[in-house]
Amino acid sequence: MTIHTGMAASSASAPRFHPSDELIRAAETLFMAMALESTVRPVVEQYSRAILAKHQFQIDAQWREHGMEGAVLDPKRSYLLSNEDADTYHRECRAARDAARLKVSRPDNCPLLEAESDLLQAQNAFITQLSALPGLELFGKTEMLSLAQRAKVVDLGLRLVAPFVSNADTLLKRVMAAPLPNA
Repeated sequence: MTIHTGMAASSASAPRFHPSDELIRAAETLFMAMALESTVRPVVEQYSRAILAKHQFQIDAQWREHGMEGAVLDPKRSYLLSNEDADTYHRECRAARDAARLKVSRPDNCPLLEAESDLLQAQNAFITQLSALPGLELFGKTEMLSLAQRAKVVDLGLRLVAPFVSNADTLLKRVMAAPLPNA
């Protein structure tokens, strides 16, 4: 990624890029959200799939009318469950979540959905900060980006800012020192 500063690019006179403190903090927040999501995902997917496999819930009658049939074995298709089966599925997912000691902001929430939401919010904040750089203003219009373009902007932006981000130990110390939201 090239950032045009309006000056001729020579190794002696080219200004060195240094991101704002806000951009660095947005990148750090994004890295933390990525780490959380990638930690939570396999745990939630494992217990969700195990619960569905154990029960072999069948697609609800309202969906069978449209030619869909069979067991629901993929958590992403849990919307096809009957209300009764969905209640059982969600109850067992909450019990598995608690057994795995995963934390959520509300008792009925899914830790993976919360982590994905936090990740999306962190990406949005990062893209907003990135769009403050000269020549990158268009990135601030996230509704104009396809998902593939958005992913590329995040990836390239993180590559640009990563050398300025605190190391993992410093980030963890900062997170652990922060007060809890409801404390």
